[in-house]
Amino acid sequence: MLGGMDIPAAAAGSATVPWFALGIVVGVLGVLLAGLTAALVLRRRVADHPAAAPAAAPEGLAVDDLPGFLETPPGSAGAAPHTGWAALTAPPVPAPPAPVPLPRARRDTVVVLASMAVTALLLVGAAAAVAAASRPDGRRGHSSSADATRDRDGAAARLTFGGLVLEPRAVGVTATYPVVEVSTDGEQARAHVEFPTFNCLTGEAPPDPVAAGCTRTQTEYAELASPELVVDREGDGLRVTGRFPTELRPNGSAPTPTGRVYELRITVAPADAGAGRGWRPADGVLELGSGRADTVDDVSVLRSDS
Repeated sequence: MLGGMDIPAAAAGSATVPWFALGIVVGVLGVLLAGLTAALVLRRRVADHPAAAPAAAPEGLAVDDLPGFLETPPGSAGAAPHTGWAALTAPPVPAPPAPVPLPRARRDTVVVLASMAVTALLLVGAAAAVAAASRPDGRRGHSSSADATRDRDGAAARLTFGGLVLEPRAVGVTATYPVVEVSTDGEQARAHVEFPTFNCLTGEAPPDPVAAGCTRTQTEYAELASPELVVDREGDGLRVTGRFPTELRPNGSAPTPTGRVYELRITVAPADAGAGRGWRPADGVLELGSGRADTVDDVSVLRSDS
């Protein structure tokens, strides 16, 4: 019971970031595959439909022969051969062919590949941003300075108190000997309290209920967390206040509320004057109504992270 509060609660969230990174990688591969598929489809479509060559004159279409008729009418000897000086200059150089434009298939491939590269960069940037904003335990939204402050203000205590009158009876009292566990990280706090109870034929809670002949009854349990639970630092110690509703936990059945609520005020401080982290012997006081109980020697301890 006393060691359960030391177990970290963030182990389950640590696996979130690796799975998210795997999803980003799969997304990038899917985009690349889709782009390559689109490029291949465009290239095949252009190959199946090449540019049409210039159309030739249809067969059987009449050609205008008026210019030839005028030069060589029927019955004439034909056109006289050209006479004169032979041309001494070189024949004119034909003009260079016009530049051939980049095939459409290649342009489409370049556009697709550029789009794929931009998309991949955006996805990688998003993954890096999420990884930078994520904490090792899976939680997000805390800066390093907030984490340092929380760790510095963290503390925990395990306290066992002496006898306290829980309820007076017509004959005797119902006494309890509370056991308290409390922890805080500087922001959130949680406390667990057990109230082992005894019916005693005495006016006060005896130091040893078994030796005094008291009858053991059912133990009551209580759990309380922030914001209902308030934990303040007082030097190296703690001050804990809150209203604790209790319940019974019988074996083999669900917890049953008792309907009782105990308002507790607890103060605890190191028993020695030495400073440092780790568990140290502690002294504390628990107040319930007008009742007051001190911690049991050599049982209660306090751990401070400051």
